[in-house]
Amino acid sequence: MLALGLALLLASAPAAGAHPTSPCTHEDTPGDGYPICFDPGDGLLVGAGMTGRSGTTGASLRAGLRIRTGYSSHSKGTPWFTNHRLLGVELWDGDRRGLDFVAYDGLLRRHLEEGFILVPTARPVRIPFPFDVTVAVRAAHLQRRVWEGPGWTLETGRVGLLVDPLRSETGRSWLGIGPAASHTLRRSRDGTSHMLSPFTSLMVDLGLESDDGLWALRATGLAGWNLGLDGGTRFRARADAALERVFVAVADQPIALRFAGGYARGDAGLSFRDEWTLDAGIVVRAFSSKW
Repeated sequence: MLALGLALLLASAPAAGAHPTSPCTHEDTPGDGYPICFDPGDGLLVGAGMTGRSGTTGASLRAGLRIRTGYSSHSKGTPWFTNHRLLGVELWDGDRRGLDFVAYDGLLRRHLEEGFILVPTARPVRIPFPFDVTVAVRAAHLQRRVWEGPGWTLETGRVGLLVDPLRSETGRSWLGIGPAASHTLRRSRDGTSHMLSPFTSLMVDLGLESDDGLWALRATGLAGWNLGLDGGTRFRARADAALERVFVAVADQPIALRFAGGYARGDAGLSFRDEWTLDAGIVVRAFSSKW
């Protein structure tokens, strides 16, 4: 009986050198596999394409660094899902040449597993809270539009305090809605103007990704009132969306088609104009993590 048990144990053990199977790894020969899933939130991004801006077109280049982290708090057992976009730069040519640079754009979502608010009264009360909580942060968003003459626009900082009704247990989908505060500088021939939004704007941030990471949609919206230090008030609204679809991988690095569009009302450039944009191109996410 002992010999029979040992024989069965040896027969069921994996062969030496064998790798555990993974839904994101395909093996064409035994022991020789390659990834078929990629993480849209990780990697060094480089891309090129065409940009349409209120009736004009031109070539565009983009680059940036994406870092995604997800972990569980050891003290409370509460998972965090974060998306960091660093040093994002976009250059566009043509009749309306310009530069767009963002030092940091981050989304930090805390998944509340129990979903309640504790009121620490004499007899503690728990109130149901069916949302995750999210902090959206952007720092140093600079835009230089050459055709408008000397000057630039700098959003020094923006923070959104959002709630997420989706309460996804993974980092592949989210929907944040809530108030946002921001400060913007505009430098032109006429001087420098300051616009402040002290949580007088509503922000929406949506992300949807397929399980294999081959499809990724990101959409954001912002609408509300900016207050000038001179006492003026302006309503502004912005909406942007980008869709990426991986169609090939070279040396395990995904290459994706990218389609994007945006609209600004009373918030584009030095003159607070209305503007729409359309983009199409390809992007490479070098060193993209495998899922």
